[in-house]
Formats: sequence, C-alpha cells, structure tokens
Amino acid sequence: MKVAFWALAGLVTGAALVILVAGVIVPSVWTVSQAEGAYAMGVIFFMAPAGALAGAVIGLIVGLARRGPPQ
Repeated sequence: MKVAFWALAGLVTGAALVILVAGVIVPSVWTVSQAEGAYAMGVIFFMAPAGALAGAVIGLIVGLARRGPPQ
C-alpha cells in the first residue's frame, strides 16, 4: 500500500512540476508562440501526462527502495 502511495505522490508531483515549469516559467522567460492555444494544449495533453508518468515511475522506484528486503 505504501508503494502505491509513493507512486501516486510521484504522479501528482510530476504533473504539477511540469505544469509549473512548462506552463508558467518557460513562457515568462522565453518568447513562446501562444497561437490559438497550441502551447497550452501541448502542456496539458502532452507535457503534463509525460511528467506524471515520469513522476509515477520515480515514485514507484522510491517506494520499492524504501520497502526493504522481503521478510
């Protein structure tokens, strides 16, 4: 159960970090075309799920590492 918690926490954290970085910080620093919301759709439909998947994998690895050897 704790491993699933770590995976879920990684999923949420990964998506939130990607949305924060790609959706807020990057357009503020660099000039990004916002034509017809294409950038926002890319963030929501591609970058956020990719970040969530990466976060879930990292959370799963952390959860399994913290579990320790079977008894």
